[in-house]
Amino acid sequence: MQYNVDLTINSNQYLSLAPYENYHEDLQRLITIINNNGRKTILWNHARGFALNYLTEKYAAFENTNGHVFSKPCEALRFVINRPQRGVDYIFEDFHHFLGSQESLHPNVGEVRSLVKELSREFLKKKQTIFFFVPTEYKLPAEMEPFFRLITSKKNKSKKILEKYGVMLNDEKIIKKNKPLIGYETYISRITQILSQMETNNPLLIGKPGVGKTAAVEGFARELYHGNVPESLKNKMLYRLSLTSLVAGTKFRGDFEKRLEDLMNEVLGYKDQIILFIDEIHSILNAGSAEGSMSASDILKPVLARGDFPCIGATTIKEVEIFEKDRALFRRFKKIIIHEPSPADSLRILKGVSATFEKFHNVKFDEIALMAAIDESMECMPDEYFPGKAIALLDSTAAYCKMMGTTFVREDDVIEEAERMTSG
Repeated sequence: MQYNVDLTINSNQYLSLAPYENYHEDLQRLITIINNNGRKTILWNHARGFALNYLTEKYAAFENTNGHVFSKPCEALRFVINRPQRGVDYIFEDFHHFLGSQESLHPNVGEVRSLVKELSREFLKKKQTIFFFVPTEYKLPAEMEPFFRLITSKKNKSKKILEKYGVMLNDEKIIKKNKPLIGYETYISRITQILSQMETNNPLLIGKPGVGKTAAVEGFARELYHGNVPESLKNKMLYRLSLTSLVAGTKFRGDFEKRLEDLMNEVLGYKDQIILFIDEIHSILNAGSAEGSMSASDILKPVLARGDFPCIGATTIKEVEIFEKDRALFRRFKKIIIHEPSPADSLRILKGVSATFEKFHNVKFDEIALMAAIDESMECMPDEYFPGKAIALLDSTAAYCKMMGTTFVREDDVIEEAERMTSG
């Protein structure tokens, strides 16, 4: 299993669940990762306690043990809590036998879990890490989930549901396809700030259709890709969830909710790695709901309340009223109002994205044509908003010119396209 190295370094949770597929190979990889980060490793297992061969003369904590190296789990945990070692990370092998699961419990599981919780608090202060090395099929009991992060395999772990119903916006291929972003710096900064918070870290973008809510999220995805974000956000995966795909084919009672629950369970397997973006988030309140079944909001609320992963929502000024009716869900979010840019700002945006359309359509725009797109879109699309409507008119004009064999788009071409759009 190829462990995610960056997560080993950049988390604020210091109890880590490290699943293994091949015991010996994966253990050696984990030790190598820890050592490459300039730290020493101490191993523990039930048969022999702490493996002293991994220590050096710097770590004198075991001098007076008289050969007793704490093979009992509770003794080992108490030792680690009370005798911190500088520059040392611990690996506890097969500790799932003592943590227990939902189905099976070790006789001393209550004491073990209590000590693990105390260990979590102590290690947060000391900035040490303890890795619980367990088989891949092991699942933490719900009681213990908040105290752990999961060290995952980028290579082997599948994201079947996420990949089916979502798109990773900070994937290199997506980033390269995105249009340049002009004038959204303040919104991107605000998104970043809210996502970095410890509590209520879910941004809700509110604005009229076409003002650039999705563009702001794509701008944040670009910053995420380039690493221009706080340490707590680095190496995260930003997924845009398609509600249309998620709802499609859910004919029977509870189908949608089951699908959403499965998605949430998969996302929870990537704690501290995932940010979800849900456009038109208001529609999730009624999507697929049926009498007698759990609603989508009931599934989302506890997950968001625990802060297991941040969620970016987007909705319109009109539809946010629907969202506000579910007060418990709405208060999990912090609002960011995306204002419609002025015609002058929209022209700046148009100049910024024009090269992308020129490359796609293999045409050139006269600068006056860009100005015409602003003026004409106000006339032919009065119920739509900048910059979306001006960009749509420019794209449509370029497509028509290319179809007609014209490679230079002039003001008259934009005016004629606006007339075609209004005439139906």
